[in-house]
Amino acid sequence: MPHQLIICEKPGAAWKIAYALGGGRAKRRSVKGVPIYRFERGGREVTVVPALGHLYAVSQQSVGWSFPVFNLGWVPIYEVSRKRGRRMRVWIEVISRLAEDADSFVSACDFDTEGSLIAYMILKHACGGADAKAGRMKFSTLTRTDLVAAYDNMMGRLDLERIGAGKTRHELDWIFGVNVSRALMDSLSRSSGKFEVLSAGRVQSPTLYILYRREVAVNLHVPDPFWTIGAEVGIKGRLFPAAYELKAILSRGDAEGVADRCDGRTGTVKDIKSGKKVIPPPPPFDLGGLQSEAYRLFGYTPSKTQRVAERLYLNALISYPRTSSQKLPRSLDFEGLIRNLGRNPNYRELADELLSSGRPLRPREGSKMDPAHPAIHPTGNVFGGGHDRDEFRVYDLIVKRFLATFGEWASKKITEIIIVCGEGDLFKVRGENVVEAGWMRYYHPYASLRDSSIPEVAVGEEVEMGRVWVEDRFTSPPPRFNPSSILRCMERNGLGTKATRAEILDTMYRRGYIQGLKIGVTDLGFAVVSILKRFFPELISVELTRRMEGEMEGLEAGTKRIDEVVTRAIDEVKPVFEKIISEYDRVGEELVKVMDLLREGRRTLGKCPGCREGNLVVIYSRKTGKRFVGCTNYSNGCRFSLPLPQRGRITPAGRVCRACGYPIVEVRGLSARVWRLCINDRCPSKEKREQV
Repeated sequence: MPHQLIICEKPGAAWKIAYALGGGRAKRRSVKGVPIYRFERGGREVTVVPALGHLYAVSQQSVGWSFPVFNLGWVPIYEVSRKRGRRMRVWIEVISRLAEDADSFVSACDFDTEGSLIAYMILKHACGGADAKAGRMKFSTLTRTDLVAAYDNMMGRLDLERIGAGKTRHELDWIFGVNVSRALMDSLSRSSGKFEVLSAGRVQSPTLYILYRREVAVNLHVPDPFWTIGAEVGIKGRLFPAAYELKAILSRGDAEGVADRCDGRTGTVKDIKSGKKVIPPPPPFDLGGLQSEAYRLFGYTPSKTQRVAERLYLNALISYPRTSSQKLPRSLDFEGLIRNLGRNPNYRELADELLSSGRPLRPREGSKMDPAHPAIHPTGNVFGGGHDRDEFRVYDLIVKRFLATFGEWASKKITEIIIVCGEGDLFKVRGENVVEAGWMRYYHPYASLRDSSIPEVAVGEEVEMGRVWVEDRFTSPPPRFNPSSILRCMERNGLGTKATRAEILDTMYRRGYIQGLKIGVTDLGFAVVSILKRFFPELISVELTRRMEGEMEGLEAGTKRIDEVVTRAIDEVKPVFEKIISEYDRVGEELVKVMDLLREGRRTLGKCPGCREGNLVVIYSRKTGKRFVGCTNYSNGCRFSLPLPQRGRITPAGRVCRACGYPIVEVRGLSARVWRLCINDRCPSKEKREQV
């Protein structure tokens, strides 16, 4: 009997695909821990096997820690990653064994550059060149209907243009990232004999430079004073806030003059203006829009939102989330989908209202398109039990945004009352009345219209000026980026892809280049950017990275050739690497100065509570190798010391314990979470926990 092997990206997707195509006939078994599914379809035996993401990675073909390297190849990932070695070796061996019995092959990984590349490398290397004869399933949801249609109408070949774009992006990222990172680390090692993990990248470096420039602008901002006037106006027995309407106030004396003339006096209605504002429904989510909204509403980082959305996709509850499209396919059965959503009590009333409105079900779409996938939308499958709070929140947000796209435009009436008082001083009272909530009914509680109606008055009518006061203000620096706004900035500047931007941001946090949700650049981040800016400004060029991303989009569209894109990139970067080699000693000297300061800062925890003169620092015992907290005033007789955990990387938290005032340290590497620890082993807070 003919035997077909289907390659999937993840175990969860393999289960969905197997049971969609094989129904109840699909049988699961495990081969050396690798789950596989077998069934018969169309007179052939079918085996579905998942990958674990990328099983192959870019690696240099030469031996040793050389620089620069342009001779690259693709090898099993266990050859370049010890951490994932044994498991990945077994996974590849099992797939290779399954391929020996197969006479046809199918790529059923996610339909994007990463998914296409994952399947291609497995088919080419683990399946003995099966990429040349494999078919390609294209789907945007893991529902049975979509998967069966994707199988029955699969492409007769792999999506080679998309694969070429993904392969080239990985290779260029390696050429830039690994070469520059090695140059920085090697120059530091040669100058000091010490090793420090440093990294730079084709997308990471210009993104860090954007954050660096904003940090510089914040630090260099000199506040300028200005004054505003606050006021309250009594209308029909109620107080309303009012804004001063005349020219800018140039001195506190001018502002106080207005307050003296108008405080507690009588004003007169000079003019009444009214108008109507209409607000169109929002478009459906692309990944960036979902990440921004989840950050605004729930404080979720972009990478967390992406992980949660991918879990919902694997559970066939939403469409493929890594999309840049704001458009929904006309082939989607909107009426049936909304009716299915109505089976959930949370959405029954909203769904019934839409279906009974009599209006055509036409969603309002945005301008952004993605050739691979539509905008993110629910599949209509019932959201059952077994999901955590994060999954419910993101799912609820997606469903309500989807329903809102079919709603009517919202509208409100805006009324402005202009009041004159004193010596022609004008104040404005603004009111808003909701006329039609429209689409916001479906998007509640994530959006709503503010209703702040004011009583009706007539021109010439007198009103009571309540309290009028002066406020001292100062101009503010530009706001720091947050994880949501920097991703939007990366998208505007063509830095990275929808699938990689959140990961690049996470890498900069892990490297210690940036910190906080209001993103600040650390001393280490400043040092890396300063050296790149001084010696190798090409590597932080937004324009260079944007141009390369455009060329890779050309690869995906079939308008560019791989060899010309790679050759042009190497020609551009070679002179930079030659300059790095010529500047090795100077770069190393600069890094040594910076890293010595940073290392000292990392080991200094705060003032010693024993002698109150020295600093507490992390010390390593020469005899035992163990670390502890000691005082720099040891030579003058201070013997203050405290124990420390012996595993994990310790850094100062920059704050003190509320219970005892001792410094707090952060311990990383023991688990996925950061452990914040008061160094005082007799801290009252610890004693309370022990008593409990």
